[in-house]
Amino acid sequence: MMKAIVAGSIVRTLLLILIWALFCSAQTSQPRTVLDYYNLLPDKFFEADRTQRVHWMLDPKRGAIIDLKHGYLFAPGDGAQTDVYLTLFKKRGGGYLIVVKHYASDTQDFNYLEAYVYRDSSWTEVTKSVLGVKISEELKYELPRYGRAIRVRTRKGRRLYDLVWSGEKFRLRK
Repeated sequence: MMKAIVAGSIVRTLLLILIWALFCSAQTSQPRTVLDYYNLLPDKFFEADRTQRVHWMLDPKRGAIIDLKHGYLFAPGDGAQTDVYLTLFKKRGGGYLIVVKHYASDTQDFNYLEAYVYRDSSWTEVTKSVLGVKISEELKYELPRYGRAIRVRTRKGRRLYDLVWSGEKFRLRK
């Protein structure tokens, strides 16, 4: 019986080492899914620590959505941690444009929309060059789970226009 307990302990330890090695190697390779990109987001998007980002914010029981097929992720926050939305847009030349929507830390009245590319283990903000319109924190931006259009609305919900992804940049569609 003691041999079985020791063997079980060894198996669990080896399994943890294997999982840790896979996690470390995944962090050094090019991200492939919306979840990979979420895990690499800079700390500026979070009040939550790394463990809370993965376990608490991505808990489906709290309303989190991880749609790997469509490149969409919603990670709900709470009073201190803002909700985080992430959508991948396929670039014509390969790779992805990553668009992140989040709110001011104390209210959802002001939201922010930022666009990034991830290359050589670093983030480059490209918001101004790909969106083509001035982003206003007072407008409401709805990232698509399906399709390629970001819906833009007034605070009261009136539709203003869509930003449609062309593979290189967003085009305004009224």
